Amino acid sequence: MSAEKRKVILDVDTGNDDAVAIMAAVLSKKLDVLGITVVHGNLPLESTLGNTLKVVELLGTDVPVYGGCKYPLVKDLSPGRLVNSAEYRKQIYENGKLINTHASCFDLPEPHILAEKEHAVTWLLHTLQETTEKITLILLGALTNFATVVRMNPKVIENIDEIYCMGGGVDVFNRSMRAETNFFHDPEAAKIVMQCGAKIILVTLDATHSSWFGYEEVDAFRSLHNPYGDFAALMLEERIYAANKMGLRSEQKSALHDVLAVCAVIDSTILTDVRHEYCDVEIGGGMSDGTLLLSTRLRYGNPELPTYIAYKSDPEKLFSMLYTYLKGNES
Repeated sequence: MSAEKRKVILDVDTGNDDAVAIMAAVLSKKLDVLGITVVHGNLPLESTLGNTLKVVELLGTDVPVYGGCKYPLVKDLSPGRLVNSAEYRKQIYENGKLINTHASCFDLPEPHILAEKEHAVTWLLHTLQETTEKITLILLGALTNFATVVRMNPKVIENIDEIYCMGGGVDVFNRSMRAETNFFHDPEAAKIVMQCGAKIILVTLDATHSSWFGYEEVDAFRSLHNPYGDFAALMLEERIYAANKMGLRSEQKSALHDVLAVCAVIDSTILTDVRHEYCDVEIGGGMSDGTLLLSTRLRYGNPELPTYIAYKSDPEKLFSMLYTYLKGNES
């Protein structure tokens, strides 16, 4: 008899790594995906929602999709705040097209399925309030949706098993000199979530960057000769190409950040260095806006907060898990 599937909700801002993470969660058949909520983040909500629907239709699953928050809680209300904290990069164009690590519109057929009419925040609130079994949240984008739920009813934390959150960086950053993208996009939301009291496993950039993939893995995914492998290969290939064009990498590799968080829910041993540390998030609006702050000396914070920081991961296990799921016949 197979073990009961773990009930999860994915919260995404679907660019390329979110897309592969959704595929891994559904194709693994080890998770009971109750729903997918979508938020602003790597791209505007219109793009992240449209991309999510395309991936869900590709998978042929009936998992419902809910559109969520279009803007951060308060960040965009402060004039100049984005300019003050953003990392300035020269925009790179090729044949008149802006090179970006995330495609605003996936090269997939237009979906026939539609997003649910209920807003992601109200669906999350009702689902977490009414569940009779604890649910695991997998938060892969800006944290606005779930932070809003916590503000509406903090008691929903009692019905959460664990939160796996892809966000933050200790020694690795990708959006400013000290910040990671998901925390950068809504620092106040990140602060609310990290201090909400639920058990949180934070899958940092340090952990995801210890499991880079290159063109060898692109070829391996294509060798599956199925739509899932082909699409995952395309997503990874676009990440590698764009990162090198933009001068973000010294080698031709990239991380599928969000995939690691999903696989860690299935098998936590994929995270090889996890530490209980007190966390905070910088919300001052300056150059360090959205920075993950850590204290290894718990007396400086709240030692009762169950926040666990992942520093490293197992690249071989990550590839093996993802390759197996993309085969599409995992039982």
